[in-house]
Amino acid sequence: MKTRYFALFAAILMALVPAVRAAAQETRPEEEVVRFEEKVHDFGDLLLSDKSVSCKFKFTNISGKPIVVHNVVSSCGCTVPQWTREPVKPGGTGAIEVTFKNDQGAYPFSKSITAYISGINRPVVLHIKGVVYGKKMTLKEMYTHTIGGLLGTRETTMTLGNMYQGKAKSDATSIANLSKKPVQVKVVSEDPALSVAVVPNPIPAGAKASLTYTVNTKNGEKKWGNSEYWASFVLDGKPASEKIRVTATIADDFDGYTQAQKERGPVPAFSQGYVEIGEVDKGFVKDHTITIKNTGKSQLTIYKADSDDGRTTILTKTPIKIAPGKSADVKIKYDTSTQTGEFVSIVTFTTNSPMRPRLDFFINGAIK
Repeated sequence: MKTRYFALFAAILMALVPAVRAAAQETRPEEEVVRFEEKVHDFGDLLLSDKSVSCKFKFTNISGKPIVVHNVVSSCGCTVPQWTREPVKPGGTGAIEVTFKNDQGAYPFSKSITAYISGINRPVVLHIKGVVYGKKMTLKEMYTHTIGGLLGTRETTMTLGNMYQGKAKSDATSIANLSKKPVQVKVVSEDPALSVAVVPNPIPAGAKASLTYTVNTKNGEKKWGNSEYWASFVLDGKPASEKIRVTATIADDFDGYTQAQKERGPVPAFSQGYVEIGEVDKGFVKDHTITIKNTGKSQLTIYKADSDDGRTTILTKTPIKIAPGKSADVKIKYDTSTQTGEFVSIVTFTTNSPMRPRLDFFINGAIK
């Protein structure tokens, strides 16, 4: 009798295994599972004497199932994460607390924290940043780039890093009112995809404010690869000549693809993934042809080709469409007149391939 019940129980368990495995493997995009109040925390200006500082990344479970933060990994030993260990029920909240030890000297810092959360198809990456000073400094010493003679910034180019079509991404930096009176700030974006907010506004005299910039790829003209967005300022009703630039590297979003869809997609491949030009004299200029073949099962689109430096120019216009089994040539020109010594240049192709959405071609050489 016991043997019969045991066999029946084992059969039931075996029948449930596929369903349990399927449930365990079911994942969705982050925005369908969890909502963070912020994903970037700017500690602003710190002194070494401030010692360690902490912040909390609070989140809400917006899915219909409990979620668990399995692990949180920091990019640096100077950053220590702690997190909610128990399962978070639907509608419940949790937090990832991050402590920056502030013990490595006076320097700007930017650290990433990667959270592995159940039910999400890719890790969630959080960021902390700030600037550590060894001694107290004036606003003019810290914010050296001026805007309209009234505001100061530490940088005029802000970088959002990698992002995906159909998604939005935000970050923030600090700006300072260098004048002795409040300044009303209006930010005018030159692209519908970019929005910029300043808080507080007006900025009190001699005070700092947060400048938050957001790129929403659903708005405006669709861009690919290395992309840039510009904004200008109107201060107390007067236009300023200085501008800020926001950059992002944009690729296709394959989050919703099944494994079968990915396998049916296009696959780009180089006939050769690099060119070695050897040792050449400064000022050497040469054209080169990169051959890309589509080894996949559907049409390949090369949305854009980007060079990582000023030496390489892309001569072939994009987009380029390549049928399965076919090839296409992309012509480039590299110019060694701007540098001496050994170098590596990279040309990055942004594609519609789920398997290889970005493809790098390398140019190696040495300039006498």
